[in-house]
Amino acid sequence: MKIIFNIILVISFFINTVYAQMILNRDTSLTFTENGLIYKSPLDGGINSGQFSEIDLNLDGIMDLIVFDKSGNKLNPYINDNGNYIYAPQYRNDFPTIHDWILMRDYNCDGKNDIFTYSSGGMAVFLNTSNNMSLEFSEITQLLLSNYGPNFLNIYISPVDIPAIADIDYDGDLDVLTFSILGGFIEYHKNQSMELFGHCDSLIFEFSESCWGLFYEGLNSYILNCPNCQCPQINNYYNTKQKHAGSTILAIDIDNDNDKDIILGDISYNNLNILINGGDNQNAFMIEVDSIFPQNFNNTLATNLQGFPAGYYLDVTNDGVKDLIVTTNSQNNSENYESCWLYENNGQNNQPDFNFIQKNFLQSDMLDFGTSAFPVFYDYNNDGLEDLIIGNYGYHNVNNDPTSSLALLKNTGNDSIPSFDLVDRNWLNISSINLNVSLNIPALNLSPTFGDLNGDSNKDLILGDADGQLHLFTNLGNGNFQLSNPNFQNIDIGQFAHPQLIDVNRDGLTDIIIGEQDGTINFLPNNGSLNNPLFDTIIENWGGIDVDQSYISTGFSKPFLYDSNGIYQLFVGSYSGNIYQFSNIENNIYGQFLEVNSTISNIWDGGKSAITLKDINNDNKADMIIGNLAGGISYFSSDSILNDSTISYSNNINEILFTIFPNPNKDKISIKSIFNGEIKIYNLKGQIVKRKQKISETETINISNLSKGIYLIELKGKSKTLIVD
Repeated sequence: MKIIFNIILVISFFINTVYAQMILNRDTSLTFTENGLIYKSPLDGGINSGQFSEIDLNLDGIMDLIVFDKSGNKLNPYINDNGNYIYAPQYRNDFPTIHDWILMRDYNCDGKNDIFTYSSGGMAVFLNTSNNMSLEFSEITQLLLSNYGPNFLNIYISPVDIPAIADIDYDGDLDVLTFSILGGFIEYHKNQSMELFGHCDSLIFEFSESCWGLFYEGLNSYILNCPNCQCPQINNYYNTKQKHAGSTILAIDIDNDNDKDIILGDISYNNLNILINGGDNQNAFMIEVDSIFPQNFNNTLATNLQGFPAGYYLDVTNDGVKDLIVTTNSQNNSENYESCWLYENNGQNNQPDFNFIQKNFLQSDMLDFGTSAFPVFYDYNNDGLEDLIIGNYGYHNVNNDPTSSLALLKNTGNDSIPSFDLVDRNWLNISSINLNVSLNIPALNLSPTFGDLNGDSNKDLILGDADGQLHLFTNLGNGNFQLSNPNFQNIDIGQFAHPQLIDVNRDGLTDIIIGEQDGTINFLPNNGSLNNPLFDTIIENWGGIDVDQSYISTGFSKPFLYDSNGIYQLFVGSYSGNIYQFSNIENNIYGQFLEVNSTISNIWDGGKSAITLKDINNDNKADMIIGNLAGGISYFSSDSILNDSTISYSNNINEILFTIFPNPNKDKISIKSIFNGEIKIYNLKGQIVKRKQKISETETINISNLSKGIYLIELKGKSKTLIVD
């Protein structure tokens, strides 16, 4: 046992001593302008497909705002500061894991909005258990059930739908409207809380109607009076493999007659439709359809939002009356940076008068480059100040045709206080150049990098694209570039090339590293000369890195190799949004790199993270700009100099942070802790052999595929020993 303990101690000491740790802090001090206007909150990170809900985040009695971006499953909290919404990402950690959709509703009438969200073909519910000290949620159920007669089954809700959760029958508890698995017909699930207990703190549902409102929704068409169009039978629901394509439901009283009308969005059209209820709150009967809502309702601008519109009813103008927010419910396509339409309600909650205000609510305050943002620093005008170049996947126009471009943000500050002016959203007119030679069309997903490839001391431009190819623009001097080689040297790494030009092997020649869709990294050493580079060798799976957490070729690695006082540190963005840091690169460029135990892993600001590092304020500390899937950027300043002086020699690995049981074991282990995060299991070579996200108090991990031996388990920067017997 003494020998084993010494091995463990040595390995633990080794792992902790080779890591150069970087301490980063979110920083909103940078100033950004465009067309002479100062962005109010430029670094909020963009919004593509926002879902709007109200909740009191800071427990001050005032409703704040949650904007859940379906594109990347990013939760964006905003504090309501006297009508101004202040981005507050620190509240993100107080929420459970959310994906696909979220609606916040108060189901137990305690004045605190609870969470309804998608879960495995239905919905999960989390009770708001916040007190005066902290924001907290408790899981009520992972699948909300309804009584279908002989059996209780989960209320079916598609991940692409948005249900209505509202008091449909006006009895004081929350009911559910959702499109059936067949599509076209709306199911009504009636909450029995008031009927059974006389109060509204329960979630006991009964399948009430298979064709609520007596209508059928087709492809941008409706059939009313549906007793004549054969409403479906309960027994037929779960005997079909046909799935519903996608619709959104918002149930509100539009005409002040004490019953719910519904506003519908559908995946097949760009506009909202409103269906007027001519029945009552016990028997809904749709008698009228307005297909260009809300224009015909009150002579305002009708919604025309490509990519599946969805409506949300909440007070965002802080006048005590609920307004209408219309966004796209599409997971992948967002219409530029104008996908949050605001209609102010000048009427009442039960008889609204909607008036169009703007197409970019909140978005107008922040930098947004469409879908995805790939930042890189480059002094384009040789004034000694680092400017920003930002590539993207593209802006989506009204025809849903994405167009990729480069944005130029000129540094108009000074050595110690940088500021940036967005002077060109289509720098070099890239969007009109047919880089896709085979199809003779522009390329998508343009990821830029700069480096000298011809020995003239001017940094040339390389663009990676969605097809896995590279394109060379030669620097002619004075900020001028010329396309000299589309499909540069016939390099093709597969899909979604994210390159970086850098001298990896320190031989004086510029090499290339390229991330790709499968999550690995390619290394292309320069086998040519200073004036004539040659990249005829591709070393795949460089450093043994794979940031694909699901292992289905969705890693989307975005590498950035940073030279810190002669020591290389590798940072890798990923599809998950996690940022990985690797060391053990110097004199080991053909070996296995070590993942660093660093606070960098705790930074998350949206999916498809893309990073760049540079000391932009001349404090000898590397600063980080992060792009994300929503097309926004964020900025993190560093508290420490990233070099060997920051190496940690702490060997206090037995700090009580989590418990492993049973240990030793050979099949399954459980890890219990009050903390959540990524669990990593290392072998004695320092290699990661297994990783898993801890999302509950006790997480079970299958270790049956691990060989007998001694391993280290890491959570939140602390390590413990595992023996596989």
